[in-house]
Amino acid sequence: MKFLAKLLPIFLCLAIVSGCEKALNKSPEDFLPVENYFTKESDAVLALNGVMDMMTKRDYYAGQFPTRMLSGDDLFVTLTGSYPANHIADASDLLIRNLWNNLFSTIQRANILLANLPKVSMPETKKNVIKGEALFLRAYAMFMLVDMWGPIPINLVPTSGPNDVVRARQPVKDVYAQILQDMTAAEKLVPASASAAEYGGGGYPAKTTVQGILARVCLTMAGEPLKDISKYNEARDWAAKVVASGEHKLNPDYTDIFIRIASDQYDKMEVMWEIDLNYTAGLDEHGLIGSLNGIPGADVSFGYSFGQMHVTRKLVNAYGITSNDMRRDWNAAPFQYVSNTTTGAKSNFTATQLYERFDSKYRSQYYPVKHRDNTGINFPVLRYSDILLMLAEAENEIDGPTPLAYAMVNQVRARAYGKLLPGATNLTEADIAPGMDQVTFRQVIMDERLREFPSEAIRKHDLIRWGIFISAIKGVATDANNPALPLSGLRGQVTSIANRVGNKDVLWPIPNAEISLNSGMTQNEGW
Repeated sequence: MKFLAKLLPIFLCLAIVSGCEKALNKSPEDFLPVENYFTKESDAVLALNGVMDMMTKRDYYAGQFPTRMLSGDDLFVTLTGSYPANHIADASDLLIRNLWNNLFSTIQRANILLANLPKVSMPETKKNVIKGEALFLRAYAMFMLVDMWGPIPINLVPTSGPNDVVRARQPVKDVYAQILQDMTAAEKLVPASASAAEYGGGGYPAKTTVQGILARVCLTMAGEPLKDISKYNEARDWAAKVVASGEHKLNPDYTDIFIRIASDQYDKMEVMWEIDLNYTAGLDEHGLIGSLNGIPGADVSFGYSFGQMHVTRKLVNAYGITSNDMRRDWNAAPFQYVSNTTTGAKSNFTATQLYERFDSKYRSQYYPVKHRDNTGINFPVLRYSDILLMLAEAENEIDGPTPLAYAMVNQVRARAYGKLLPGATNLTEADIAPGMDQVTFRQVIMDERLREFPSEAIRKHDLIRWGIFISAIKGVATDANNPALPLSGLRGQVTSIANRVGNKDVLWPIPNAEISLNSGMTQNEGW
């Protein structure tokens, strides 16, 4: 289902926090008073849809965030533009400002809903589900903010108006404490099953999704910048609950995951949470997944893509040039389409053209509605393979590479090598070597996450929490300057990007517009 903002009463426009003066300058008669709105169940449902709708914005999961923003890691090269991914943007950057506003608007919308939900006339069980979803979505927005900007204001009540914008940044540990409080409360309230229909649709999280994101939050807290290693235990416990639930399993075919995502076919067994970006011709809001990234193609009837993102040699080499890992050629296709093709005719790259390959995880030809600029390809926020690898990582940090940790990693690798498909042979081909120590196994997990999740808006997050973001970017530039490699203009782009990266880039700048409106706000170091 598509969460249409147009269905939401106009009072939610007032939900924009500091940094969105446009909404705050509306005249009073433009707004439906909140006290006259929250009276019945349908009001609460529409308000919840309004919270979720923020995640479908073009400057968030609909396209800009995973492509022109978070692709600033060691696996991709964004071809043109002063985008955050190219480490050119500054505190005036529009994408950074819009994402900041979207996330705080999510929090404000959730706060309005939570503040008014008690007076809605509806069954208490249904009310609790809505409360749980709102608490989780508020906490997830806070998690995104603290992860990318560091200390942020903690807003737990609705912003009352344009004069209520002075909010000081709170310590990272306090922000995470609130995130954990909200998410653990939500875990008890949201639907128990991923297949539950109530307020669930495709995009709303169920219990196991909340548990999985809690595992991600706790792993983040165990790493940079907090380094609270006690959280490894909690991360392990939350991930283990997901596994024990029996609600999820790996799709046997890695490629089928993303064909299903592109063709709007839900698979809650594997994809535990995806942002629904369903696009039909004529809608004002639309997605860019598979359009900005993807294998370029000029024929709309086949599936159009600008193909603005290339992979680095590091991604291809991570799989091995001669390996049977099916993720390699799906995530970094060894071909491009012949211009104006209607049949998918391909032109193959040579074995040495590793910087020419495109980010190809999301393929627009599978989306049923064809358009030159837009797709409705959904975005996966959490997959079951992430649960398995997070469980393995936490287990290794606590007790070393136990049999459980090995089993979790080997499941993911077995799927990658097609060993879960019917008729597969040599079933242990992909298993990692036994007898590793903790440090070696840690690197195995890092490498496996690299291979499993490119283009899923998680690589940069992983590099930062592991404390290796800067060194990873610089390392790709060292590789690109290897004189033994064939000449390529993309190698120069990689080098230029890496040369711009410094310690300040671990966090994004607070938008200038926010600092000008909020006298309690300070700028991040280096910006």
